[in-house]
Amino acid sequence: MARPKETAVDVTEGVIWKQLFTLCIPIFFSSFFQQAYTLINTFVVGQFGGKDALGGIQATTCLTELVVGFCVGLGAGCAVCAGQFFGQKDDERLSRAVHTAMTLSLLIGLCVTVFGVIFIPDILRLMGTPEELLHDAILYSRCYLGAMTCTLMMNMGVALLRAVGDTRGPALITAVSCVVNIALDLVFVVWLRLEALGCGIATALAIANSCMLILHRMHKAEGAWRLEFRRMRIDPVILKNMVSCGLPLGIQSAAYSISNIIVQSTINSFGADAVTGCGLASRLDVFVWLVVEALGVALTTFTAQNFGARNYRRMREGYHTSLVMSLVLVGSLSSLLILFVDPLSRFFIDDAGVTYYTRLMIHYVAPFYIFYSVVDNASGAIRGSGVSLQPMIMTLLGTCVLRIVWLFTIVPLHHEMGTMLMVYPVTWVVTAVLFAIYHHSGNWLGRARERQERFEIAL
Repeated sequence: MARPKETAVDVTEGVIWKQLFTLCIPIFFSSFFQQAYTLINTFVVGQFGGKDALGGIQATTCLTELVVGFCVGLGAGCAVCAGQFFGQKDDERLSRAVHTAMTLSLLIGLCVTVFGVIFIPDILRLMGTPEELLHDAILYSRCYLGAMTCTLMMNMGVALLRAVGDTRGPALITAVSCVVNIALDLVFVVWLRLEALGCGIATALAIANSCMLILHRMHKAEGAWRLEFRRMRIDPVILKNMVSCGLPLGIQSAAYSISNIIVQSTINSFGADAVTGCGLASRLDVFVWLVVEALGVALTTFTAQNFGARNYRRMREGYHTSLVMSLVLVGSLSSLLILFVDPLSRFFIDDAGVTYYTRLMIHYVAPFYIFYSVVDNASGAIRGSGVSLQPMIMTLLGTCVLRIVWLFTIVPLHHEMGTMLMVYPVTWVVTAVLFAIYHHSGNWLGRARERQERFEIAL
């Protein structure tokens, strides 16, 4: 089946750093425009909705990240399988993988939407969300969760397109939806004065728009990754392989988000200004995380295709190249963020209390972003080969378990914001060391090759 050069990108040959940039730059802008939804929401609500409405939205972030993170992790496993089939030039299995993955995302999305809309008030109360923020938090999160089916199908479609090297299309689609989000924010928040509810409606509609455009692009594709709705069904053998790769990634993302929920509950104990300030800090550092994520996803795609082509030396060279690129870019962006955190905070909302907590969080965590870039590169290289269980275990131990231990043992002894914020650098450094050791000394590539042989026999 034809593979149009204008969409697919074969990275099994050529100059490595150029190919990583070719994959990475559209991924960065795609993620940037997707994150721009939240930045726009933060600015508009902060200027026209008030501090309580803004705080209510920030209080829901860790919950939405929990759901999306699990499903994106599962989608990453599906995309790894698709990328390996693309590298092998096995178009028939690639097509089956695409339809299995999209069907799976549809079913999970429907379940999450129903459960989330019903139980979100109880969950927010259980987290100890400040009473003055609770009403707005419920309104916003119900809108967001109501669009969760679209969110999951959109993210699965983006992951599958990236697996075959089509990174430009999702970037353009997300840019269009960002413009739609801006227009809807102006209507529902500025004009109709619906505050957090209006922000939720605008976000949900923008997500639905992205989903439809992604599905349309997949449906019009000329390669084996074309989505034909009448063929949407589950292939049991491929599903088993996808789940074995993607479920650990999903659990890893969910566990990370659960630990963030516990962090959020701890932040809640410091009051509304702390909730709003730390939530704003998590928006301001988005550019750093976008670079880390873009290079990690690009490296996963690069590794998956070369693993499918059995070009193992090129996989290692790609990892080292991506690591150098990450260290330079992340280090530079972290320094700029530390220097300009105050004016950036005041740009969104001019409040001394919020600015104080925003500055405090950035100064504690920004110098250590570089360690998390090591984690993302090593895990991207490993999971691109289809190995995800060991990275999940290391992430659970180094980030999630250690984070919970810190919050329940160290923070109660010294109930200060600085003590709580130290949970980030401590856990990132420990996890980076674990991943560096495992990538260098673990037999993950041998396990991946054995797994690939068993899967080919099953098919």
